[in-house]
Amino acid sequence: MIQPARIAFLILLTAFWLTEATWAGEPLPAVSIPKTGDQAWDTLSEVKKDWMLKLYDIVVEDRPDLKPIADESLEWRLKEMQYDTIKFQYMSKKRPDLIIRDQGLGKFVNLDWFPEFSEELSKKDPSFAQLEETVQNLKKRISKDQDWKKLEDFINQLGKNEKHKDKVKKFTAELAKIQRILIKHARELAQNNPQ
Repeated sequence: MIQPARIAFLILLTAFWLTEATWAGEPLPAVSIPKTGDQAWDTLSEVKKDWMLKLYDIVVEDRPDLKPIADESLEWRLKEMQYDTIKFQYMSKKRPDLIIRDQGLGKFVNLDWFPEFSEELSKKDPSFAQLEETVQNLKKRISKDQDWKKLEDFINQLGKNEKHKDKVKKFTAELAKIQRILIKHARELAQNNPQ
């Protein structure tokens, strides 16, 4: 089982910023993150959203020099969250057996996505192919930015910063609640499908 601190680290690195902030001084582009009807996934989306807003505010307040990379990351993370949710919806309908709910939050979040899934989804909805390409291009571009490593280092040290330690603990506690939802769901599945 992944430790809560490790879960926090994974989510910190995979989910930075979300809605209701400004991006490069302009209102954020409209990005729709659909509800899936899955309690664990939708709860995780809400927790990520709240954390990303707090995280963005922390970066802007404590490290204003990192605001340009934070703004760029915001666009990427918004689109990535939309992309991941669409993938989750697809897998829930077509391949629910590939959604791992009994090995911790890290496994649940990191979907086993195959190229043929993208091909099928893109044929039905060409906007998915555009979204996938946009997410990949943003990730490449941002990872090459010289301030990206500085931003990652700053975020990774937040749990050690007295000023922000309580915020990180609260976020970790929220992730632990999602872990409990997953455990409960896995138990229910085991009871309903005895071997």
